[in-house]
Amino acid sequence: MKSRFLFPAKARSFGLILLLAGLAFYIYSQNSVNEIFVWHNLPRALQNFTGSILDENFDDEIQLLMVLSGLILLAFSKERLEDEHITQLRSDSLQWAVYVNYSVFAVLIFASYGLGFLMFTMYNVLTLLVFFIIRFRWKIFLLNKALTTEVKGSVS
Repeated sequence: MKSRFLFPAKARSFGLILLLAGLAFYIYSQNSVNEIFVWHNLPRALQNFTGSILDENFDDEIQLLMVLSGLILLAFSKERLEDEHITQLRSDSLQWAVYVNYSVFAVLIFASYGLGFLMFTMYNVLTLLVFFIIRFRWKIFLLNKALTTEVKGSVS
């Protein structure tokens, strides 16, 4: 993966903030009857477009946008020291995440029906990024652990 397609390393912290804010907003909206982003008295052109007569609640869309943006920034931000080995780990992790994501999706095609399947396909947009982030961060952790052990062994 070419590093020119990656965000700067500082974008990872902004992505984490967006992800946590989106998740907190989702949890709040699930446990509350308050609607935050509501457009009252929609113009007639938008009423036809959204299918809503008077009001439109944009909470779900804002939450999904925040979580998705946060995950993208977390997944595709450069490391502080980006070398060929990190690039290879990133590529392998992305390939692994695609295989796992679509394997799970293939199993759930036969295991879920109706609204459950619709909900899973909506969350499936996010699971590829989640699998990639988990795998890549785990590989970086193992690499750092091996390097630390190697340095300690050579010093002793």
